[in-house]
Amino acid sequence: MRKGELEIRPGKDAPRQDPLAAHAAECTECQGGSLPLAEIRSVLEAAAVDLDAALMSQRALAGLRPELQRLATHAYWRRVAATLLRALVPLPLIATYNLLLLRVWYLAIHALLPAAMATYLVLSYSAFLILLFALTYAAIPLLLARSPTPYVPART
Repeated sequence: MRKGELEIRPGKDAPRQDPLAAHAAECTECQGGSLPLAEIRSVLEAAAVDLDAALMSQRALAGLRPELQRLATHAYWRRVAATLLRALVPLPLIATYNLLLLRVWYLAIHALLPAAMATYLVLSYSAFLILLFALTYAAIPLLLARSPTPYVPART
């Protein structure tokens, strides 16, 4: 076969031609002298190694499993950290807004009810808000763990 030619191989069902005999028939150097094809064939067949690809894949995967687990854990925690940082960015603005809102509510409730009752209502609502924020931020790693799509960080 010359350089640049396309090699056409028979299909799976077609009988396979002996590659050594095919080469000897096509090659001008090999046609010039008598070659010990039987001896060459026996040496090549003796040197052939039977490989079990499935067993090799299982062994490679078993050997790589701890490293793959370490890399997956590292990637997961990087995703959690990035998502938490993004979620924490608006938190000061939200907290400031809620503090101002609680102050306005306290003044409005204090005008209608005694100071102790107004303080109790505002503190109860602020405790509810703190619990709501805590549950929201605690759910982020759980939601990331269930995420079926891979995380692709945004390029800025």
